[in-house]
Amino acid sequence: MVGIGAESAGQFCDRTSTALAAALGTEPTAFPGGHIAFADDPGAFLPRLRAVLHER
Repeated sequence: MVGIGAESAGQFCDRTSTALAAALGTEPTAFPGGHIAFADDPGAFLPRLRAVLHER
């Protein structure tokens, strides 16, 4: 799984993560916040992470 912060659209980290996901033959997974949302807003990030991991 390749995760991308929703607020990082168009930034370097978004472009490289999108390219990595394409090379792996998968779609990137969107998470709330920016590139380091896990640290900046763990209250929003954690529920999404749990949901994504539960799906897999």
